[in-house]
Order: sequence, then structure tokens, then C-alpha cells
Amino acid sequence: MKILHFEEFEMDLQGRSLKKSGEYIRIGSRAFDLLCALASRAGEVLSKVELTAAAWPETHVEESSLRVNIVALRKALDDDRSRRLIENVAGRGYTFTAPVRRSDSWRSQTPSPAVQQVDFVPVGLSRLIGRDQLIDHWASEIGQGITTIVGQGGIGKTSVAIQIAGDVQSAFEEVHFLDVADGSQVNTSPLAIALRGDDAAAADAFQSAVNSFSGKAVLIILDGCEVSIDRCAQVVEAMADRNPKIVILATSREPLGIMGERVRHLHGLTIPSPNQSVADISAFTGMELFADRLSNVAEDCGIDTPHGMALAAEIVRKTDGNPLAIELAASRVTDLGLENLIASLDRPLRTLRRGSRTSHPRQRTLRANIDWSYDLLNEDEKSLLAHLSVFEDNFTREDAWNMIGPHLEIGGFETSFDRLVVKSLIVRDPTLGTHVLPRLIGEYAREKLNSFETVERDLDIMDTVAILREPKCQRMFNSRPNSIKATPLSSRVIGTRAA
Repeated sequence: MKILHFEEFEMDLQGRSLKKSGEYIRIGSRAFDLLCALASRAGEVLSKVELTAAAWPETHVEESSLRVNIVALRKALDDDRSRRLIENVAGRGYTFTAPVRRSDSWRSQTPSPAVQQVDFVPVGLSRLIGRDQLIDHWASEIGQGITTIVGQGGIGKTSVAIQIAGDVQSAFEEVHFLDVADGSQVNTSPLAIALRGDDAAAADAFQSAVNSFSGKAVLIILDGCEVSIDRCAQVVEAMADRNPKIVILATSREPLGIMGERVRHLHGLTIPSPNQSVADISAFTGMELFADRLSNVAEDCGIDTPHGMALAAEIVRKTDGNPLAIELAASRVTDLGLENLIASLDRPLRTLRRGSRTSHPRQRTLRANIDWSYDLLNEDEKSLLAHLSVFEDNFTREDAWNMIGPHLEIGGFETSFDRLVVKSLIVRDPTLGTHVLPRLIGEYAREKLNSFETVERDLDIMDTVAILREPKCQRMFNSRPNSIKATPLSSRVIGTRAA
């Protein structure tokens, strides 16, 4: 890890944090990327194209976005006209004028404070597989500000956050863990009360929490923020604003969407591609997890033979590499066997239903896990998700609109589609520019679509019966040709569901 020193500033490139005279300074992620590019090449003139590529590597932005972030960066650096750290070179770009010295991390130079208080932080009882490099990298970034681990349900966000917290807790005076998704009122700490509501009591609790953390190096882990995303965003941003020494590590099925947030997307474990032969279980982390969990529940059911590895490969393919689904699949081998399990996974919601009794209810079955995400959607998002299940493969945004158009206004479609992507329920392929429903989500969405259609048919029947009770409507209906009678009467008389 490298530190850039210039004037009274220290900039941790890997930890993505900035200090002035030992005090942390909050700057946005784009501004940080710009400062990193400029200070790393001090004395050189960087073109606007180079700076834009450094801060927005995968996005086309207007030049005005660059100017806005340069202004914000200068303000954060107290960069007045008497001593400009960032100079504009007319017609060429920008240059960093101050001398820059490089060194190792300040963590290696400054002794860590002794941990004075650690809340109960859950300990993972099972070995975490396939995440070592990622955890090391993300732990090295935890130095200041807000980091949110984002991913779909069952992907392992909590396990990764707990491991990171264990690796870095010695650098903090206090460590606090709070399960935001736990609906019980057991936790009565000021922070827990502040996150549970926005009334006067919550405001008082928030101030109390701020006061208790004042001046301390504190690590706060907030798990399951999606259940109260708006309130979490407000509290987290306010906490970070009031104490720059606070480090917040959050997990959520969608980003908090606040200034200075580092979003780290957690994806599924690696699995073999279709028809790919497997000679070594350790070549794919999804198979490694399946073998490990299988050894706990069915010791005599080995998969170290070529046939066994082929069966295991097909099983993990049908889980999309989702760790929860893989663990649930391993738990069914004793009663189903490998071959029958493969066939059963064509209906994963029925099969993957035997989780740990001590897990949170949302983690005990695959259906409960997806229910958790689904119940947080609004009606437009639920409808769109269900209708997208008709696509068995990749689809474009235009494909989705052409299919759902009769059911949603264009504004509602655009908002709902974006929200499903943000909530990790639709996955975007950046290479192809297309989207896809993860296999497990698609199976769940198809059930919901069938449910919608059943309700729709029942409503049509109810409307038809109600309308036919009117004598005039009954005479009109009886006089119609049979081909018209075959369509829902409610659609023809009321004109809503056929539209």
C-alpha cells in the first residue's frame, strides 16, 4: 500500500483516504480518482481525456462533470489562488504543482490503538471458501469513510463483512456490529434506535450515538441495510459527516446511494461453463464449497471420481454459483443422491429448502431468501420482474419494454427496470450490453407470473359474473357470436385488462 505526501496532506491510494495534518478529509470517489491521477504524475500535464478516463473509466461524461469535480477537489484541498496545487494549463489540461513524496502505509508507521470495546460480532462457524483474495483486497481499503458490500441474497455479504471486520478490528478503538434486518427490538443501543425510526426518540438516540463516538476511531458494521435503505443512508452519511474517524462497513442488496460511498459488488463463486469437463475440484470455488459442505453431511458420498465431479459440476451450475444455494444443495444429497438432486434442481425453489435452524429465517430456504428481496419491491417492480421471466436468455432493455409496455407507463418502466438492476435482481452483461435474470431469480419470477395470470383470470370471471347480473348486459352478451363470447367479458365491457 502506498502513501503520497504533499504539503500537509497524506493520501492512501489503496485505502482511498485523504488526511490533512492527521485529520481525515471526506471527498467524493470521482474527486479522489482525479487527485490520485494528478498527484501520481506531479509536474506532468494530464489532458482532460486522461483525467476523464481515470475517474470514469467505463462511462462517457461531459466535460462539465470534470470541471465540477476539479472545483470540489480544489475546495477540499483549500486550493486558493495564492498557492494552487492544481493548475489549469490552457488548451492542454491540468497539472499538480506540489512536490510529492511516496512511502508505505501510515498504518505500518503508527501503532494501532488498543481496542477498548468490541460489540458482539458473529463468528463464522463454517470455513469461508473462495473469498480470500477479495477479503484481503477489500480489508486493505478499509481506512476511512463508508464501504457497502452489495449483492443478491445468499451471495455471502455478511460472511465477507464479518471476516473483514475481524482482520482490521485491531486498528480501531471500538467495533460495533448491528443487524439492521433483525426485526426484534432486543438491541437498545442508541445507534440501533436511531436506525429504527425517524421520530424524536430516534433523533435523540442518533445524537447520543454521535456523542459517544466523538473523537474515537470506530468501526461500525451494519448488516442487511436493504430493509431500511433510506433511513440507513441518512444515518450513515450523518455519522460520517460528524466524525471523520468513523469507518462504516455496510452490507445491502442495493447501494446506500450517498456521497463518498465505496460500493463493492460481491458476485457468485466460480462454476464450470456448460459441458466443461472438470479434473480438479479446486479449479472452481463453487465446486470447492459444495465438496466442503458435502463432507459435513454425507461423508461417504465422495465426488473425487470423474463421474462424481461431473455430477457435482452440473449441480453447482444449476445454483448460479450462489453460496447459499450451493450449501442448501449439499444438504439434500443424503436423501436425494447426486443424480436425483440434479433432476430436482430443475425446480430449485422446491428443492433448496433445508437450511440451518439457527440461521435468520431469510437464510433457511431459497424461497425465503428471494421472498425477502421481493417483498421490498413496489408493485411496478414486482410486475416487471414477473414478466421478465418470459426471457430464458439474455435480453435488451428494448426487448423488456416491448414485452411489458402494455402493462406499465414508460416512466414507470424505466424507473422499475433501473431499480431491479440496482437491487441485484437483474444482471447486466457489460460486454454484450444485455441483461439477464439469474437462474434462481428467473424461476421465482416465473412462479409469480403464473400467480398474476391466475389472479387475472379469476378477476375476469368475477367481473363477467357481476356484469351479467345486469339484464341489459346479459341480453347483449347472449346476442354476440361465440368467438367474441370466448374472450373475457370484462375486457370488452370495462376495457381494462385487454388493453
